[in-house]
Amino acid sequence: MRRHHLIARLLLSTAPTIVGTANLHAQGIAQETPDPKINTTPDTDTIEQIDDEKVLFEADSVSRDQEDGPIVAEGDVRAYFGERYLRADRLVYDPASDIVIAEGNVSITDENLDTVFAGRVELSGDLRDGISENFSALLEDNARLAADSAVREKNAKTRLSKAVYTACNVCNANGNGKTPTWRIKALRVTRDEERKVIRFRHAFLEIKGIPILYAPFIQAPDPSVERQSGFLTPRVGASNRLGLFTEIPYYFAISNHQDATFFPKYTAEDGVLWQAEWRRRGRKGYHVLSGGVIDFDDPENRDPNAPGVRWHYFGSGYHNFGKNWRAGYDLERVSDDTYLRRYSVRRRGDLRQELDRSSTNRLRSNVNIAWAEGGSKLNVDSFLFQGLRASDRSELTPYVLPLINFQHDFSQRVAGGHVSANANIAVLQRSSGADSRRLTTNAHWEREKITKNGHRINLFGELRGDAYFFEDLDEGTEILPGVPGDSTEFETRFSPTAGVEWSYPLTRKAVGARLFLEPRIQIVASPSNRNRASIINEDSQSIEFDYAGLFDFNKSTGFDKIEDGQRMNVGFSASAIWPNGIEVDAAIGEQFRLQDTDAFNPSAGLGESRSDIVGSLNVNFNNRVGIENRFRINKDSGDIQRAESVAFLRAWRLNSNVSYVRLNEENTAAALVRREELNTNFGFRLTRHWSSNFGWRADLVGNQTITQNFGIDYHDECSSFGITLRRDRTRDVGLQTNNAILIRFTLKTLVDSPLASPSI
Repeated sequence: MRRHHLIARLLLSTAPTIVGTANLHAQGIAQETPDPKINTTPDTDTIEQIDDEKVLFEADSVSRDQEDGPIVAEGDVRAYFGERYLRADRLVYDPASDIVIAEGNVSITDENLDTVFAGRVELSGDLRDGISENFSALLEDNARLAADSAVREKNAKTRLSKAVYTACNVCNANGNGKTPTWRIKALRVTRDEERKVIRFRHAFLEIKGIPILYAPFIQAPDPSVERQSGFLTPRVGASNRLGLFTEIPYYFAISNHQDATFFPKYTAEDGVLWQAEWRRRGRKGYHVLSGGVIDFDDPENRDPNAPGVRWHYFGSGYHNFGKNWRAGYDLERVSDDTYLRRYSVRRRGDLRQELDRSSTNRLRSNVNIAWAEGGSKLNVDSFLFQGLRASDRSELTPYVLPLINFQHDFSQRVAGGHVSANANIAVLQRSSGADSRRLTTNAHWEREKITKNGHRINLFGELRGDAYFFEDLDEGTEILPGVPGDSTEFETRFSPTAGVEWSYPLTRKAVGARLFLEPRIQIVASPSNRNRASIINEDSQSIEFDYAGLFDFNKSTGFDKIEDGQRMNVGFSASAIWPNGIEVDAAIGEQFRLQDTDAFNPSAGLGESRSDIVGSLNVNFNNRVGIENRFRINKDSGDIQRAESVAFLRAWRLNSNVSYVRLNEENTAAALVRREELNTNFGFRLTRHWSSNFGWRADLVGNQTITQNFGIDYHDECSSFGITLRRDRTRDVGLQTNNAILIRFTLKTLVDSPLASPSI
């Protein structure tokens, strides 16, 4: 039959917005999707222009018995409503009643590509309101909604009867129907597109087809909305320290640029830990503030060293003032030493850091102002520290106010090299202890040249001067006892440095691999004896000497110590890459000195005529299996002073890694203490959706377990569930070993949390 075209003028003040997929069945929702190959552009040979008040019908046949009678389109009917598209087996438009009826495999796709399906649809002439039978809808984020019947009201609400809602797949890979992981069945459902919510009345939550929960009323955010106020994924668990605990977060969408989360944590032993987090983002800045408080004053069970009211706060943010100025902050403070560990409080969400200081023994708060223009940079910082060890004395913990650093890079070259200048001012205060003030200035010059033969030569030089003023020396610091006699002292130091570095990178093909070789030598000269005992070392307490830092001409980590004397750093690195994916790289090096230096602790492996030997050895095969090693070997005995090794395996269903750390550290009594730890993590995928994981951390010196954890997890396209068992053997005053269990789950689009799950 020849295809006909007809334009019917209809008043389209608003196009229909019923959205969705699937038919209601006893076992789930059957899926049907629109044909992506359909061309929704009308035949321009027949119709030159279609305005917003015209509808194009396209069908195998279009008929009208009388001039003012109904228009009937039959056979693969296609109707275009501006940006909206309808398909049906049959469509009837009656101008007298202003009713449009579509029957047989009806589907409507809107401008957002949301699609609704029905067996029969009856709409008003302006397509705003209507009734559909055997309704189903495919919403955003893979959500599905189906019902026996649906009523569209005022182009804003859709009311459904005997409805089913899920965000799970309802067909398997072969296209056959299956029972979704979860679904909600309700007698009545209302989708309110103005308020962006879906309301369920007399609803049952089913897991794998089994009803597990009844609720007279449930409200969930519409899948089309990115964020909306409501409850997030609850967390439930139990531990020796807290007993049974649960956390039910509530999310507040305050405005387009700010929101908040309220997540009180109920504990059977200590009561309620009230917690909240507020976030705000604007054109000029970003701010996140989080805190918690608990009032637990049970003399029989409370830690005698902890206050009755315990609290914490974290914060981070910045604000831009014009193009060149920025003020920022990063805050963390707690009421007492064991609070964070007892209540498993961590920086999470937007406050999360690569290194979470809230899990270490010291917290740091910082406020800063930064300015940058051209080649100049200015930073003004202040720091406040809080020690979390029982041995820490708060009166001896310093605060820094201010720490000022100015740097300028000169655009003009001097003697063919790049020149920069730097000035640094630090003021450290203690409530009861030594105070120090330092001014450091330096000018640095550097020039690199690569010869025609590939030799790389780098020349550098630095002029540096320091001035110190100390007060209350008789009161001492955290690591130094008080000095009897004068309580004030003024010190200066001048230290010029010059050096040259040579390297010769080589590459070639051999033994079927591409080889890379690089010998490297650095010679540095500066006056010796630049580290007098009268200069208090505040910022250069520790150094991690390895191959990566071997060619730093000043290996001191701060300003108070400076690497002095004449020395030579020698190293050699090599790597090989095979076409089958095997990669091997290695490096080894050492330092040689004409004079000893007091810049480093003896345990650092530096400072004598020969340093310890440092290096690395890494082997990798297609990122599936490999081992990475960093080591430091005693130059005299050949003993391993420091070793860090990580081995990983990602093959088949296994994803695991084992790390080993061994090091010698110097304590306050100048005795070497060996630390040796083994940390293992194994993850195994049991089935497509189920996986297990195991972790173990052990102290090999003390021959004891530090932590153990075991978990089993389920994950599919619409839900996740996990149980974690954890044993923590760390002890502190008022804090015993802890055994805990944590249960967590997520139902996509229904209860879904943007916050990271806390530790237990």
